[in-house]
Amino acid sequence: MTTTTNIKRDPDSTTDVASPPDSRTNPVRGSSSVSNYGDSSSYLPLDRSFYRQGRSDAPTPSDRMTEPEPLLREMRMRPPTVANMAVESPASAEPTESFFHTSFQDIGKKLKACNDTLGELQQLGVSHDVQLPELVLVGDQSAGKSSLMSGLAHLELPRSEGTCTRCPLHIRVSRNPEWSCRVWLRTEYSYQPPPGRDITENDVTDQDPFFPWRKLPVSKTHEFKTMHEANEVEEVLRWAQIAILNDDKSHKLFIPGSGSIAMNTPIDRAAEEVTAKFSPNIVALEIKGPELPDLSFYDMPGIFQNPADARDDYLVSVVRNLSKDYIKHPSAIILCSMPMNSDAENSSTFGLCRKLGALNRTIGVLTKADLIPEGGNHDQWLSIMRGEAHQTGLGYFITSRPQGKDLEELRVWEEHIFEDHSLDRWPSAFHCFSERCGVEKLKAYLSERLGEEFAKSLPNIKLTLKQHLERIITQLGRLPELPKNVELEVQTSVMEFGELARSELKPAQFSRRFGSLPDDFRESLLEMKPKFILKDASDTPVMEISDDESDSESTVTTVNTPTSKRRSMAPPGTPAKRQRAELAANPSPVNGQHRNRQALPDDGRGSITPRPSPAPPQRRKEFPPPFTQFSNIGRGFGTLRQVRDEIRSKTRAGMPDIITEEVYNDLCKRAMAPWDGPMVAFLDQIMCLLYNMLIEALKKSFERLNKRLIYQESRKLLKEYLDDQRQETRDALEAVYRLETYGLFTINREAFNQCRKDEQVVLTRFRHHMRMVAAGYFDGRAQVPWESLTDEKRIQEEKKREAELVKIGPDPFEREVEVIAYVRGYYRLAALRFADMVALQVTNGMIPTIQRTLPHYLDEKLGLRGPDAGRVYERLMAEDQATATKRETLKGEREKFVRALASIEGLETGEDHGSSQMSMNEEHGNTDAMMSGAIQDEDTMEV
Repeated sequence: MTTTTNIKRDPDSTTDVASPPDSRTNPVRGSSSVSNYGDSSSYLPLDRSFYRQGRSDAPTPSDRMTEPEPLLREMRMRPPTVANMAVESPASAEPTESFFHTSFQDIGKKLKACNDTLGELQQLGVSHDVQLPELVLVGDQSAGKSSLMSGLAHLELPRSEGTCTRCPLHIRVSRNPEWSCRVWLRTEYSYQPPPGRDITENDVTDQDPFFPWRKLPVSKTHEFKTMHEANEVEEVLRWAQIAILNDDKSHKLFIPGSGSIAMNTPIDRAAEEVTAKFSPNIVALEIKGPELPDLSFYDMPGIFQNPADARDDYLVSVVRNLSKDYIKHPSAIILCSMPMNSDAENSSTFGLCRKLGALNRTIGVLTKADLIPEGGNHDQWLSIMRGEAHQTGLGYFITSRPQGKDLEELRVWEEHIFEDHSLDRWPSAFHCFSERCGVEKLKAYLSERLGEEFAKSLPNIKLTLKQHLERIITQLGRLPELPKNVELEVQTSVMEFGELARSELKPAQFSRRFGSLPDDFRESLLEMKPKFILKDASDTPVMEISDDESDSESTVTTVNTPTSKRRSMAPPGTPAKRQRAELAANPSPVNGQHRNRQALPDDGRGSITPRPSPAPPQRRKEFPPPFTQFSNIGRGFGTLRQVRDEIRSKTRAGMPDIITEEVYNDLCKRAMAPWDGPMVAFLDQIMCLLYNMLIEALKKSFERLNKRLIYQESRKLLKEYLDDQRQETRDALEAVYRLETYGLFTINREAFNQCRKDEQVVLTRFRHHMRMVAAGYFDGRAQVPWESLTDEKRIQEEKKREAELVKIGPDPFEREVEVIAYVRGYYRLAALRFADMVALQVTNGMIPTIQRTLPHYLDEKLGLRGPDAGRVYERLMAEDQATATKRETLKGEREKFVRALASIEGLETGEDHGSSQMSMNEEHGNTDAMMSGAIQDEDTMEV
């Protein structure tokens, strides 16, 4: 039956095409662009479409497109179909509105434009920077995936054992008047097997999913070969995959017709001798020709469970992880291949899609329909097609691609089975699913679906690409090109540095950077003075208590010797007597503190602050950096008895009671010996401050040239110059140090006498205090610092000390205390003199020298004044390799994003991509030649 009617909506479709929402009729095979794929189609709402009516004049994707005018259509009665055969995609928006709301011809043009643009973006590699819709073909080994891929690409692809499934294939198919196939390699990983051992399953982890393949910092795209004869594709593709699996060799060796390995090694042997068994790197094909669909998809290696060689067990996880990585892409549409000659429950890939939560964007493809058991139970497959079992968000298709037939024969075969039903072997129960049977139906659906998904995500893609481009342009702005007048730029930078360095090294400026460093150096030297133990065991009196008196009295005898005596219980007496007897008999603790050894307090300014006995001992503060390591020097320098032994050992025969000059000289030299440590630390800190200050000046002056060799050379010369100045200054300081530590010498008698007098007061007071404590006369009150006392108070204290000497007797170590006062007095005088000399050598010696000679030194060492200055300038303008590589990488990135945005702009405006690209180049100031197609004219492109 025939009738003349307007085109109306397919009852099984959600697509409205130029018709009222309620007008419906059955579709006719031949009016192509109306969706014929059940309820699986989803479209962008009308208000979100960026298309405009009649904007694109691109070629139509198929010959089945018709003009939007009344047609003669054959109306067939269709068997009852199952409603909602496929679950609607979650990404669908308002299914009652068609994304393509214009004529059938425009629908085809816009689908082609979308898929062409998407393919270009994928080939440019922007999928690493922005999520692009993509088709990913996955499945178990021997699931008919290779046949399905050949059908989708309309190409006889190699089916040799293992070769076609050992790395991902990215295939882009599009219509073009002339047939061509371009192959290139995209490497994102390098093969780094462990030396000396086999790879095990434990090596493959979630953190290292493709072991031993390691992610490269930048990906590289290598042009492989372009063909214009279809019969060349199989050989070229096999060699391309062999090249991918030999990561340690140049890909050029494997190019048919030119590579030495490809020309001299049989291909089967080369396939067996590959370095790696699988690779995550990609072999990409761009196939153009008449009658081809507009598709772009990834074909993944088939998942398997049991490799032939047990040593390859780790590959089970590697290949599974590879499919898993692509399935997880949130914008990927998954094609899951499942053979009909095996139970659906056996599909590991379907289980993986379910586990990863990707079923809502999965299309199930039931392959090998010709091998379905004849007369068997087909309920599981019918349940799947009805959406009752193994549900997917985008439903299922059925294909049949038997071996031994060419592409045309396969097309006719599927027509006979699925459309004409002329082969009885295909069960009639499946006839109601004819609109979802055959590779041709699947291709049309995928092309439409992919275009829709791309259109929906296009605004976000465009925004993200613009953001990436702006970031790249900003980074390139920090890597300026060579200045026009090199000589002027260099001379200006050198002069600016000289002026800035001289300004920073002026006394007022540099003293602010010095800060408290000279004062910290001086105070550290003073705090390193020799500290003696002023407590001796003989200071503690030993009490002898006699018990041969009457019961009413007792006699207590104090013996000031270190010899131990017999003690007995104290007789009755007054509380005061008992307390004194107890203190004398037990001299160890005094108010909870140990009294046997007491060092002189560490007051470096000629005074002491004795600690009150009830208070715990205070922890001495450390020196400030960089002198912290010297905080303990001077402590425990000696004891009173050691000084006595020193005096005795150097006393000359026949000259008793005369202290020789060797005693003073040796003790002073030993106290001053550690000065070289703080001296070097002081100089190193000064040089560090100088280096940082001058590097800042160099960065500021050479800001425009900081990526050029001249900046690195200047930094190197500056460091060498400062190292030389440091060594000269250290030599001068070493001379000052040797003079000070050679022996005692001063003609500043007044200053020396004052220092010795101050030390004598401190030592005498502290020594007397220790003796009083040992004798048991300590009242618990802390001593007041000597400098805090008024003259009247000082006189009163001296009188009190004289009175107390009557109780404890004269000090047996009086001479030793005088020697210590002499040594500490001279130490203080020499330390102040040494600190001045060291600081003077730096501030009045080294700094003015640097201020005067540094600019000329840099000029001379760079060779800017010599007869060969021209070549010197050329050499100094060279970039360091890292910067040059970074600039070229950024340029490649900029080029990639400019081309991607130009492609999108061409899609939006309907303009030719070349003109859009030119306008984008002008907008972003890019005058470099832009690459043609997906690959630069150069052999390798880094991205």
